[in-house]
Amino acid sequence: MVNIMDDKIILTVFTDPMMGLSYESEPIIERLRQEYNEKIEIRYVMSLLVKDVSDFMTYEERSLNPTEGIRVYNKRLAKIYKSEEAIGGLPINMDDFRLFDEDHRSSKPLNLAYKAAQLAAPDKADLFLKELRHATVVDCLPTTHTEEILKVAQKTGINSDEFHKFFSDGSAERELEKDLVLTMRLGIHSLPSYLIQNSSKALIMQSFDYNDFANTVNNMIQ
Repeated sequence: MVNIMDDKIILTVFTDPMMGLSYESEPIIERLRQEYNEKIEIRYVMSLLVKDVSDFMTYEERSLNPTEGIRVYNKRLAKIYKSEEAIGGLPINMDDFRLFDEDHRSSKPLNLAYKAAQLAAPDKADLFLKELRHATVVDCLPTTHTEEILKVAQKTGINSDEFHKFFSDGSAERELEKDLVLTMRLGIHSLPSYLIQNSSKALIMQSFDYNDFANTVNNMIQ
């Protein structure tokens, strides 16, 4: 699946930047980085949770005109996000949550944004992802909009021209397609999911408990 040297542990996170669950899992990932240092490498795969918002809307929401239906869906989604706050203890603010609208019906722009960040500034891509999540679930910015994504790139110190080129010229799209193929090939249907592997073992897991990850990593190191 990936090239692994010196029996390093590779933790691949299958996610979508819009997800409150992934935001609330950040403390686990950061603790793993600190505890295992050079023994573990964290990688992110974009798995595009929302291809079209109507896939997640109720019958009643879809029965409304698109503007009103998506507004009602955003309100319901905000309650779901807020309920996830206890998972990791990170603050979630849902005041004026408006991630989706009639002209921005998918989380694909956020997925493309991370791939563009990887292409434009690989060393800053993970920080960009963290800031993009924060902008979505704390600042309540409509990060499906290109102008909001560009603001996050600027905040992260990524060259705006380089970022926008990769974001819009098809380069990020091609890289995202590779991520989606991997997600499909591994049969991952629920996010976030985690692939933990070394040169001899591989395990796909889901958890919000640091100890589950630590136990798995320790078993692979032994």
